[in-house]
Amino acid sequence: MIAWELGGAFGHLARCLRLAEGLRQRGHAVTLALKDVRLPAGQCIGQGFTVLPAPMTPQGVAGHGSPANYADVLLGSGFADAHDVAARLNAWRGMLSLAQPDVLVADYAPTAMLAAHLAGIPHLAIGNGFAIPPAVSPWPSIRPWEEIPEETLREAEARLNRVTDAAQIAQGHAATVRMRELFGADDILDTVAELDHYGERRAGRYVGPIVSLPQALRVDWQRREVPKVLAYLRPAVPGFAAILQALARLDADVLCVAPGMNPEAAKRVATRHLRMALTPVDLAPLLEVADLAVGYGNGGFSTQALLAGVPLAMRPCNVEQMLLARRIELLGAGKLLEGRLDADKATASMQELLVKPCYRQAANAFRDRHRQFSPSQAMEQSLSLIERTLAGGSRSNAHETQERPPRCLH
Repeated sequence: MIAWELGGAFGHLARCLRLAEGLRQRGHAVTLALKDVRLPAGQCIGQGFTVLPAPMTPQGVAGHGSPANYADVLLGSGFADAHDVAARLNAWRGMLSLAQPDVLVADYAPTAMLAAHLAGIPHLAIGNGFAIPPAVSPWPSIRPWEEIPEETLREAEARLNRVTDAAQIAQGHAATVRMRELFGADDILDTVAELDHYGERRAGRYVGPIVSLPQALRVDWQRREVPKVLAYLRPAVPGFAAILQALARLDADVLCVAPGMNPEAAKRVATRHLRMALTPVDLAPLLEVADLAVGYGNGGFSTQALLAGVPLAMRPCNVEQMLLARRIELLGAGKLLEGRLDADKATASMQELLVKPCYRQAANAFRDRHRQFSPSQAMEQSLSLIERTLAGGSRSNAHETQERPPRCLH
């Protein structure tokens, strides 16, 4: 079973589908338990898979505030209330009982991992780093640009433990499991060490990005004599309108991919030199000759740009994207579009990235360090690691619980 529970955008779903197809080709039966079963226009789930909707998990509870670490992220994403967690554990237990998986692959699916662990089912996590916290105590801050006391980090994990303990007891488990016990050496990081949100991990299994977008539209650049700028943005990006104005001002051939944008609004901002695309586009051939990429710190697009040696202008929407954008900025291969953003400020930043050679040099250096990387190799390595867990069991297999009748929570 491949499970996806938290996180948005297409990246999680694309990774799940790629893994599912790869495992199917190796002769495995695959059940997909997905937060969202909808696909972008033109995409489809292949034949031969059982697809189930994952139990609903609240996303970003209002009033929770800015998360300090991974425990805080979970507390703000459905883990603040033991009743909710117990209900989801019960639902996942039923799904696991029906599907009878030999291994659970969790793409940002913490409740599914906990349910599998309690059921003695081997499991592993896969992700770009943010959703797989490092094995340190307390879990580190995800806001390194702020002074967050260690006590705050410890208390967040203690609160999480109290909630998950109560949920497990309500489900009849005498011995409880802590969330940090769910992660370990079997987990797969589909990124490179330099772009790990938490920084490089000595024992991390880095396979590189495995996500690609099949059935994407092939688009070519229109003008040869000017810089080429490829943008991948969403309407929810802060300062979205200002960034579009800045892109229109550039003396460049600009293509902006903007999923979710209103078609009429896209027509109004499009110009002769600024083309808008609202459906998936094949990015690889465009990045081969691009001079600048503009994004929001999204992992797939950002990594793909750097592997092509293209510097980035970045306007993050959330803390996960901010962490990645800061990593890229520290490499010298990009620039954050920070603070109160208007068209003038965005234009100046993009022009700086186009004119100053240091950004391109840093991006080229990243590309050269990873010249041997191939997406197919990353995929093969990920599938082999999943099969190794399938064959050998996992750290969860030895966990035993004493069942007792569920009780109500007070």
